[in-house]
Amino acid sequence: MPQSDLFGLEMLWKLESANLADKADAMMLFVHWFLVRNGFRNVGVGDDKTLNNAVDQSELLPEGWNGNNKSYALRYIMNNELYILHGTLSNDTMIVNLLQAQSLQVSNAAFNLDKTITSFNDSNLTNVVVSIDDQITRLQTELIKPLCDGGSKSSSTQTLISSSPSPAQVNVVPAGGPRRIQVLRPSGLLLPFGGGGGVGRGDLNPLGGVVGGGGGGGMLMDPMNMGPGRVDPFLPGARIDPMGPFPPRVQRPNPNPDHLPPPGYDDMFM
Repeated sequence: MPQSDLFGLEMLWKLESANLADKADAMMLFVHWFLVRNGFRNVGVGDDKTLNNAVDQSELLPEGWNGNNKSYALRYIMNNELYILHGTLSNDTMIVNLLQAQSLQVSNAAFNLDKTITSFNDSNLTNVVVSIDDQITRLQTELIKPLCDGGSKSSSTQTLISSSPSPAQVNVVPAGGPRRIQVLRPSGLLLPFGGGGGVGRGDLNPLGGVVGGGGGGGMLMDPMNMGPGRVDPFLPGARIDPMGPFPPRVQRPNPNPDHLPPPGYDDMFM
């Protein structure tokens, strides 16, 4: 015997039994009864999302509710909010959707008619719905709870930015010519390579005098091209000669390695 409170189901069943044409009608009648038992009131058929408070609210099914036994659309109101119940028959499965018109949140449940409804013309309700307690539980958890208990609230994606400072902040500031790259070192920052002191210590720090606390970098090509005496790097990580009327970065002894070799430079017989 079912343990759920089925108050009102028998009366509704007797009122609509002559209008039931198949198991799909019986399934939608059962869903309607469950909504009414949970405080919903019917305000007509259709899927119009506008709420008219002048429409009469009823516990009964409206006239013409099963005019199309392949697709159902019923309108309900609860707590002054409009809900639309859709029932769609696909093969032997009844797919039930409950839409909250204002927030457009949707809940759904699917029932195999042959495994849920035994008959649509049986006078004994305990034989009409298979395991009626289980079906009531499904309707509660899958159809009503997501909308009425806040289980299916829409949420906006938020990007959280940590307020803790990063070890090094690179600030690119447009200037009159090339971009100026400023590397800011927060106070009290412990660098992993340390600074100064010890033979070969500078070789461990690729940034050298930029963020290493003094001393030259250990890389032949500074990854940020910011060695001593250089203020405005043009291409980070590349060694270039300055363009324009700027003094050279390093005075190289002749012959300049950037110059072309003399003729026959690689001839072993010369």
